[in-house]
Amino acid sequence: MKKLTIIQILVLACLLITGCTDNFEEINTNPNAPEAVSANLLTSTVTSEITRTLTQEGYSDGNTITQLMAKNNFPGFAQFDWGDQGMWNFFYGILPEIDDILEISRAEGTQNSTYEGIALTLRALCFANLTDLYGNVPYAEALAGQSEGIFTPVYDNQEMIYDGVLADLAAADAALAQNQSISGASGDVIYDGNPAQWRKLANALRLRYLLRISKQRDVSSAMQAIVNAGNYISSNSDNATLTYSGTSNTDSWPQSTGRIGGFDEKSLCDTALEYFNRFNDPRLDIWFDRNSDGNWVGMPIGLNQDNARAFDDANSPSRLDVDLFYYSATDAEAFIMKNSEVQFILAEAVARGIISGNAEAFYNAGVRASMNYWGVNDADVTAYLAQPAVAYDGSLELLLTQKTIALWNVDYQGWFNYRRTGLPALEPGPDSLNGDLYPVRFLYPSSEQTLNTANYQAAVGAMGGDNINVKGWWETGTRY
Repeated sequence: MKKLTIIQILVLACLLITGCTDNFEEINTNPNAPEAVSANLLTSTVTSEITRTLTQEGYSDGNTITQLMAKNNFPGFAQFDWGDQGMWNFFYGILPEIDDILEISRAEGTQNSTYEGIALTLRALCFANLTDLYGNVPYAEALAGQSEGIFTPVYDNQEMIYDGVLADLAAADAALAQNQSISGASGDVIYDGNPAQWRKLANALRLRYLLRISKQRDVSSAMQAIVNAGNYISSNSDNATLTYSGTSNTDSWPQSTGRIGGFDEKSLCDTALEYFNRFNDPRLDIWFDRNSDGNWVGMPIGLNQDNARAFDDANSPSRLDVDLFYYSATDAEAFIMKNSEVQFILAEAVARGIISGNAEAFYNAGVRASMNYWGVNDADVTAYLAQPAVAYDGSLELLLTQKTIALWNVDYQGWFNYRRTGLPALEPGPDSLNGDLYPVRFLYPSSEQTLNTANYQAAVGAMGGDNINVKGWWETGTRY
């Protein structure tokens, strides 16, 4: 009897094990936790994160390095006291998600040319920013960790990376030209999955990057072909912008979620005040507030902590407009690229003889697009353009000064333009930690020296050093 009971127990156990094994996958699958992330969820993440981060960088440091804004507290960035800058980790952190969208968009059963075009556009944007900020960076092997087991990627040179960026944007144009619709929620916080609008952004970025390398290459035919086709950002309704909903800290203008003391650390720079006074520019009153005495006061760039605090105490420089940039969670937008930048790109391209057209008309359109975006009406813009100091006279300095102003908050694009052209002229501040030199790149993060040593050293050797004064490929051309 005892022996029979043991046998019965063993048989029952075997049956249970077999039953569990047969249904193991079904039993251990959570129907509420999908194993594959959809393209729309990934797109929601990458479009919002990229747009918000680029604008936050522009607001915090891009405006500072182009001397539109200065800091009266913690002014080390304007002194060029630069260590690791966080954009490296951000871009290399989000690129795998963009790559996932690309794979989904090309896979059988989930193919969608619009998602493909969006992913290619965003990949190009990220890699262009990386190489513009740092110089030689991992590119061809950058995303080969999972697929090929490459976790110490080689650094590619800037020329090769630009070839890839421009190829991606051309491929994006072709994919988006198919005009394939997206069913359901697209996840796209910029254009809601509209392929025609994404196509305009892709081609506007092509114009930006072609002009950027124009000291090294003849880009005339490529730029002219894009202009002739007409599929690029050409009105403010085409702007690649994100409007905050204000429903949470994540979906609010970032400055509105912080402390007022942190907001008050940023002031009008005296370089920008000179521009605004010279042009009698209404954007001064939109972006900044008068001080407590009712005056406009600009703060010198590049003061050290003690001198910045002393200047602030003695002069009360004008702070940023508190209603627009602090109290409102939704009035200020984030953006990737706007029509005003595109018009100034075309104006400069005509002025340099790269494309045909009317430089003055493009210049006027750039000024008008920027002014209209910030709420200045057409009649006032017309009067503004009629001023002798503003009216286009063929001067590249005037054109690029107006472009720099229009690039307010647009990541580091004003700095990139300065590095290519030297205009408008910028001088280091009195307490600069970089001597008389204006920096032209960020330092590689220290983690690369430790985790990717051999490739880091090869890149530093190829570039001529890892310091903030080493120029990149597109800066050293001689075509103009």
